[in-house]
Amino acid sequence: MGKLGRIVPNFVGGSAIVFTVLLGVTGVGHGQNPSNYPAIQSRSEASYLDQGWGYDTAQWWYHVSQGTVFMPYQWFTSLEQASGNELFATADHLERLGFLADLPSASNPRGLPVGFSIRQLDWPSKQYWKGEWVGFTCAACHTGQLRYHGQQIRIDGGPSHLDIETFGDELAAALIATATSMPRFTRFAMRVLATGAATTADDLQSSFQSFLREQQARSSLFEAAQDVAPEVPTVSGLGRLDAVNRGGNLLLAAPLGEPKNYIPTTAPVSYPALWDTPYMDWVLYNASIRQPMTRNVIEDLGVGAPIDPTTFLSDKIVHGVLMDSIVSIHRALTRLESPRWPEDLLGKIDLDKAGQGETIYRQNCAGCHVLIDRGTHQPFAGSGAAGSAEISVTTVPLDQIKTDPRQAVIFAARAISLAKIGGPASIPYMDAAKAVAGGIVEQWRNQSPANAQAENEVDKGRPNEFRGISAYRARPLNGTWATAPFLHNGSVPSLYDLLLPPAQRPKIFYIGSWEFDPVHVGIETGSPFAGAFAFDTRLPGNANSGHEYGTSLSEPERMALIEFLKTL
Repeated sequence: MGKLGRIVPNFVGGSAIVFTVLLGVTGVGHGQNPSNYPAIQSRSEASYLDQGWGYDTAQWWYHVSQGTVFMPYQWFTSLEQASGNELFATADHLERLGFLADLPSASNPRGLPVGFSIRQLDWPSKQYWKGEWVGFTCAACHTGQLRYHGQQIRIDGGPSHLDIETFGDELAAALIATATSMPRFTRFAMRVLATGAATTADDLQSSFQSFLREQQARSSLFEAAQDVAPEVPTVSGLGRLDAVNRGGNLLLAAPLGEPKNYIPTTAPVSYPALWDTPYMDWVLYNASIRQPMTRNVIEDLGVGAPIDPTTFLSDKIVHGVLMDSIVSIHRALTRLESPRWPEDLLGKIDLDKAGQGETIYRQNCAGCHVLIDRGTHQPFAGSGAAGSAEISVTTVPLDQIKTDPRQAVIFAARAISLAKIGGPASIPYMDAAKAVAGGIVEQWRNQSPANAQAENEVDKGRPNEFRGISAYRARPLNGTWATAPFLHNGSVPSLYDLLLPPAQRPKIFYIGSWEFDPVHVGIETGSPFAGAFAFDTRLPGNANSGHEYGTSLSEPERMALIEFLKTL
């Protein structure tokens, strides 16, 4: 076996590699037993709805890199799962974690699942592996799929079923198993070398050690910070993530080596739908970011685009965000339309009942949720802002909406320290994010007239503003039928349940099935099934209270309103 016979994992001592926070997981028991994952649900061919994109645009969207990375590509495809010797990156395994299988295409020649991209990386702090790295695309979290009577229905720009926390736990476990077993590591090394990667057996062992030490350092910092935190993270489960706080941990705690900047992730939210967002005046659930470019840059950094933290406050921030890709992604999203209810798949809409429901909508809902044209993305005449160049989202104060307040409250209150890089000892999180993202956009804009023109096209004069208001936004409801479960934290499984008084909404329900309920318009939650995730609305961040609009309707009125919502 030559040199491969000498590859014996010998990583950082006896208790070595106890990291469980790869990709930001905090090591407090996230995820579920892999033997209990849901059955494969996405393998059969999906029906694509007309959402303003062609097939080629959708395929490009699924795999275009925005700059994020999490490990070398050849390692990812050579790694075995922690138990047994099946490869980690098999379609079956990734589908059980919520990823959608995808066939090879011009945009995806290696047949990766939806949401994975490959980029070339030569980064100073990652010189142990120059070349191809794998990362996530926007589509990983923002591509949905429903199933009804065996037919899959693809929802481009819709919320995915992805469980990123369990993905991170399982990937960390696979790395640990590989590092602590000579036979397992030898098989891994043979696969990597067989790809033709520009490395040797000895260099691969050294590179793998360096990678794991990097992960362990982040894990140790997060674990130490979590030990003194006032509460434990709330497990997100399928289709949710506390993306804002997790991204802050990855960007402003780990790279700076500052445990004070860590915060438990107790405000998980559903992955939001992306249609119409380029036209909104403020984005995120708490309407906290004004400018599209800075919003997309801070998201990219939070998902894993490389950055040199020592340059955060400098005139030249060193980063790996792919700015041209961000512009191209934004341009594509301006053409994305909300999905129309597919009557051939989900049943005919009762137009008489929907007409009754429209009257009810205008009386109970239109004051917050403006009606817009899905093609022009502009409000209809009589909606209060007809002819506007952008969608002015209504914000509803927390004491009025009364839904779970954590996402908005934590965003507004979070403070971080930049003292280790010569900055203030305490600064609002939103101000730090604004400065870093704004600095990256500004230096890219100033590089060329073409960049300046592209930035003007994307931002349309919207300034770099971050804010923390005690409110949630009320976006237009076109396409809302395809975005269950509902409320910002996914705590209500159907539109029918949302129109019930909060006391009558399910307190514990089960997610993991993609089966659609076209009558109540939501996901099937039923009794426990293999792989089901128990959504407990009593946990921090999971409350299903509030939004009591329309909850006093009669049963016929409730069903008429739901019928109208199918038409949007």
